[in-house]
Amino acid sequence: MATSSKALAAGALVPYLRAGVGAVASQSFVNPYLGIDGLALLQEGASATEALDRLIGGDNGRNLRQAAIVDPRGDVAAYTGSQCIAWAGHVFGRGYVCLGNILAGEQVVEAMSRAFDASAPEDLSERLMLALEAGQDAGGDRRGRQSAGIVVVAEEEYPLCDLRVDDHEDPIVELRRVYQVYKTEELPFLRMMPRRSDFTPHWDEVSRVHDEVISTLEAEATAAKES
Repeated sequence: MATSSKALAAGALVPYLRAGVGAVASQSFVNPYLGIDGLALLQEGASATEALDRLIGGDNGRNLRQAAIVDPRGDVAAYTGSQCIAWAGHVFGRGYVCLGNILAGEQVVEAMSRAFDASAPEDLSERLMLALEAGQDAGGDRRGRQSAGIVVVAEEEYPLCDLRVDDHEDPIVELRRVYQVYKTEELPFLRMMPRRSDFTPHWDEVSRVHDEVISTLEAEATAAKES
């Protein structure tokens, strides 16, 4: 999931994801319990539509809410309350949904959808970044810019990618910069991360990196003493 807003730290309260369970977005006068309870419903076996119907039906503030769900089967559901600030709405794609409120217009979510579809050969995280960038180029949030975030889960219980820009004058540009650093510095390390089924995959590579770090630190300490 990827998000951006003229609000502080949108990446903290909009996305809710669990590997093997699904994803829930809760926004527009955000109710975090739509995300929390939505994941619980998906875990129990509810479909995206069933979960969303139950969530919205139990929220008296539903007219101000906007939410979307992708379930483990790739089915999607979305809701935009009647009192969400215009432009507000959503568009569906194959296994995904683009949604927003207080947008410059419907062209924002349409641009996001086109960018996501056109980037199908890319990694999911890159496709999400491209969708965010397309949405911003199409006008984005009517109020301006402040925060952005991207979260991707895969097979493991921890995120494959979890990046946020909480307060910045150009958050999507900054998120792109951080994402490029992630691809260079963190992505190669992920293959060495523990798996639920194997806490020590590629242990020879872990040991090599461990020894390289120690060697570098010792060399720096020696150089500092000599200077």
